[in-house]
Amino acid sequence: MPGTLVFTATYNEADNVENLLNEIFSHLPDVDILIVDDHSPDGTGPLLDQLAAKNSRIHVVHRPSKLGLG
Repeated sequence: MPGTLVFTATYNEADNVENLLNEIFSHLPDVDILIVDDHSPDGTGPLLDQLAAKNSRIHVVHRPSKLGLG
């Protein structure tokens, strides 16, 4: 049976992303999460790398520059 993948994008979410991931895992403990960081200057990318190093279900993609809207 295929697994479930949750996707989200981040920009300047260092203060929020760990709580978001904990909330997702509290409801869906076996899900994989793919996060694309849009070159956040606030440290979101390195924080995501630290979280991914501790949890193999977290997958991170880093965009080389801010390419999203907003």
